Amino acid sequence: MLMQGLAMIGAGFTLGLVHAMDADHVMAVTALSNEKPGFARTLRFSLQWAIGHGGILLLVGGALLGFGITLPETVTWLAEVAIGFILIFLGFMCFVQLKNSAVKLNEHSHGDVTHTHWHSDEHVAAQYDKDDKKAHAPVMVGVLHGIAGSAPALALVPALVDGRLGLGLMYLAVFSFGVLLAMSMFGMSLAWVQSRLQKYHQLLQIQRYAIASVSIVFGGYWLSEAI
Repeated sequence: MLMQGLAMIGAGFTLGLVHAMDADHVMAVTALSNEKPGFARTLRFSLQWAIGHGGILLLVGGALLGFGITLPETVTWLAEVAIGFILIFLGFMCFVQLKNSAVKLNEHSHGDVTHTHWHSDEHVAAQYDKDDKKAHAPVMVGVLHGIAGSAPALALVPALVDGRLGLGLMYLAVFSFGVLLAMSMFGMSLAWVQSRLQKYHQLLQIQRYAIASVSIVFGGYWLSEAI
């Protein structure tokens, strides 16, 4: 029984690592961080998304294992649809942010010395401060992903734990930790790339436009599949 429990927990951790890298998860976190690329912000968003995802999964799993309560299919379907709309919305918001924070190459002189540097409008900083107040957004997106993916994630758990609530919750906790760890690693990798591109403004802008475009296209595809 001990070995069986350990094997289950190991499997839960591995599945959590793999589950975190689902295309819709990665796209959502990438699009969320695209409005204002930055190492700390991107990593924070990744962690917040994983906390929202893991928290709702533990809640739904506890209700299933403890009381036999399952989410109606309508709720999970609505969550799937909402994910598509959110990806499209995030993509459009990225384009708006890019337009508002357009970086221009300015040239000015000090006597015989000419300087050329990149410059953005001052109102961008204020907009960033306003955006940072929306820190709950990644958590809510993670919750939606957790609801949408709860059925496949929980499908085999009742049979595997055979009524052992503690083991079932442990499995879900380890699964969620795997999701958290994998998403954290992805967030650090994405943030590292963004930090390197900060030195090359044009490349950074191209990357941000590409991410916004992919988010809209992928969101549309996701929405069509859900509907």
